[in-house]
Order: sequence, then C-alpha cells, then structure tokens
Amino acid sequence: MSDYAEYCRAVETYLCKKNRGHLIRLVGPAFELVRRWAEQGLPLKIVMRGIDERVTRHEAKNKNSRRYPLHIEFCENDVLRAFDDWRRAVGSTIDVGLADNLATAKSLPKHLTSVMLRLTACLMNPEPWPGLHVVLNRVVRALNELREQAKTARGSVRSDLLRSLHTLDGVMMRDIRVGADAATIKAAEAEVAMELSAFRERMSQSAYEEATKLAVEQHLRVQLGLPRLGSI
Repeated sequence: MSDYAEYCRAVETYLCKKNRGHLIRLVGPAFELVRRWAEQGLPLKIVMRGIDERVTRHEAKNKNSRRYPLHIEFCENDVLRAFDDWRRAVGSTIDVGLADNLATAKSLPKHLTSVMLRLTACLMNPEPWPGLHVVLNRVVRALNELREQAKTARGSVRSDLLRSLHTLDGVMMRDIRVGADAATIKAAEAEVAMELSAFRERMSQSAYEEATKLAVEQHLRVQLGLPRLGSI
C-alpha cells in the first residue's frame, strides 16, 4: 500500500478484530509506529502475523482472568521478529525494489529530526516523576549534535552514527528506568513477571534478570510514548 493512512487503517481494523471488537485507535506514537512500518516496507500480512503471535501469548497468559485489549505498541517486537523471519525465508529472492526501499526509507538526518520532535512532544507533557525531563533534554542535545554530523555521513561514518544511536537509546532507557518512581517500576515489574512466568523455569537467574530489565524498559517506553532512537 502506498497510502500510509490506508495501511494504518488496515492494521487498526485487524487489531480491532483480534481484540474481539474492542477498538484501539492508532493515534500519536501508535500511529507513528505503524506508519514507520509502512515506510520501511513491512508487508501488511507480516504485520498481521506478528499481531497474531502476540495475541496468542496474551490470551494464554490471561485465559483464567479478564483479558484486557492489546495495544499495538506491545506487538512491536513480534512484528519485527516476524519480518526478520520472513526476510530470512525469502533470502536472495527478495524484491530488489523492496530491499532498496528498506535501505533508503528515511534518511538519517530526517530520522533524527523526527525522533527529536517526538522527544520534544514528550517534554511538553507533565513530568510523571522528577528528573525525566532532564534525561530527555540531555538526549535531545546529543541527537542535535549527531544530526549535524549525519548531514554528510556516508558509509562507515553513517554506520558509526547508527551504532551511537543504539548506544544512546540504551543509556536513555537505563537512566529513565533508574530514575522512575517506585510505584511505576513496581507496576511494570508485576506486569513483566506475568509475561515471563511461562518461561521462568527455562531461564537462568542472570537471563531472567536481564529479560526483566529490558521488558521493564519497554513498558516505560510505551507508557511515555518514546521512540526507538536507532530504528530507521
């Protein structure tokens, strides 16, 4: 689909169907997330497959209790995993035009501008706990410096900038998790414990702690509407 709005409407309709008719509107960060999938060329059927996988786990986890509607942000990892599986499956037969679109869907300077705008929008919201805006302001300043470098970055320099973005994203989420108030972290950890309960026996303590940390950060990212800095 060339029309991003049409693509997003199709995802919204499918999510409504999987939520048993409960409509979750794709607005704000949710719309931007799905629009980015469209820009990057993720086939609609692959997005639906990722949603199916997330819904299956969601239903299994809540089979003995009330099942709350699933938001698209919580399907992101499953959608991207389904897309990676699909790309590996098609291998060298992947359409050349699609591959080019994936590589050039958004220039690095444009991506950085978009991310900075989303972070600035977050800064316009009331601070849910003291210190959050300090972290976000620090990230925006770092991104502004990287944007200047990105205007002429090519090849290995561009790759280095992308690695810097991934590193900055990790530092941002770590600082947000460390600074979040106790009630927020406790609520996120309770939700994560439920999500990981089915896998706990097969995980070492260190693996479980790392998975919990990353999942809590993901919950905070969704809660605050934060972009992934390195996802172009």
